[in-house]
Amino acid sequence: MTATPPRHDVIVAGGGPAGSATASFLRKHGRSVLLLERERFPRFHIGESLLPFAKDLWEELGVLEEIDRRFIHKPGARFIHNESGEEFTYYFNNAVRPGCPYAYEVQRGEFDDLLLHNARKLGAEVHEESEVRDVVFHPERHSASPGAIDGPGVSVRVQPKDGDEYTALAQVFVDATGRDTLLGTRHGLKETDALVTTNMACFTHFENARRQSGTDEGNITIVLFEGGWWWFIPFLGKLTSVGCVLQKEFTLSHRGLSPEDLFQKALDHSPEMAKLLEGATRVRPIGTTGNWSYRCKQFYGDRFLLVGDAAAFIDPLFSTGVLMAVAAAKFAAKAIDDAFHAGDFSAERFAPFEKQALAGADLFKRLVHEFYGENLRKLLLHSEAKPGLAAIITSLLAGDVYRPAMWHNIVRQGFSRMIELPRPREPVST
Repeated sequence: MTATPPRHDVIVAGGGPAGSATASFLRKHGRSVLLLERERFPRFHIGESLLPFAKDLWEELGVLEEIDRRFIHKPGARFIHNESGEEFTYYFNNAVRPGCPYAYEVQRGEFDDLLLHNARKLGAEVHEESEVRDVVFHPERHSASPGAIDGPGVSVRVQPKDGDEYTALAQVFVDATGRDTLLGTRHGLKETDALVTTNMACFTHFENARRQSGTDEGNITIVLFEGGWWWFIPFLGKLTSVGCVLQKEFTLSHRGLSPEDLFQKALDHSPEMAKLLEGATRVRPIGTTGNWSYRCKQFYGDRFLLVGDAAAFIDPLFSTGVLMAVAAAKFAAKAIDDAFHAGDFSAERFAPFEKQALAGADLFKRLVHEFYGENLRKLLLHSEAKPGLAAIITSLLAGDVYRPAMWHNIVRQGFSRMIELPRPREPVST
């Protein structure tokens, strides 16, 4: 006798922040969820610096107290220009909208595991080491009455690491598979961002690097140099994440080098970064990743949504990935719940989700484009004479991009025009 395939309201592929948060928000809407993750958590991942304006999302998910207990506070972002030695720190307490004075620096293995555990705690059925092999979408069935379900709309073929392949059924499928973007790749939706000039990153961890003192210890430091830029992300304890994002010209001129040699070559070009690593011990092999900045042409279709990096990825310069993933997860869960109430899982029903997700992502994208176009790169280190300008940049760095604000329109006009604009408010004193 053939066993009946397991059936849920929604199947989520991917257990990172986008997938875990989508599952958690869906459970808060009362939807049954199967979350499939191909790896076993905790696992290593980069993207370790969070933004202050994710605070409300952590509160809604019920994990803020645990995050605050486990991870170091990040009160600001320090920028250092390698060639001149100039530096400037943007403290989040000086943002246009007050109330989120710090974020966190997190080891993603531990952090992502916390979010996945929370999804399980809220009632999602979580299967780790379970790979999605295929997704089949059945014709849309419009119910006779709102909320009625007329058979399963999605079949997902799953291969556990240990066990036999099986099929799971649901009404909606969420692709949260990260930069692999399962459906984006299948449907040819992925488009690279030609305006971003970086194409590779090298990363590792050090112990006993030279941090700032006092409450500034948790600040992220960005070192700008002619070949790209560095990140320096301190964790609680002795460990610090260090990586360089390299311009295409730099990688082409050093083609053929091993990851270790390429990392060292970038360090040779960056004395200011080398100072921060004096006396430090590298404790992890050099890793690499590439193909920065892309966006799928569409984030939705009949019975499916793309969430987080599966939908789009913006250059990691301003640590935007986790915030965008979890904000999109909230929007996706609401869109899916509304679809259940309407008994309609068509692409048209999910179209507003993309607009919500892009509202913040487009501001971040402009920020990155302005940086690589040099306007923002110049302003980052010389905005202290104009407190209003500094407050706007601080707000972007803090991730305040999803609520309507008059300064959002200012940013859309471009940073080159911001020089002469009046400041929106006096910065909050620390």
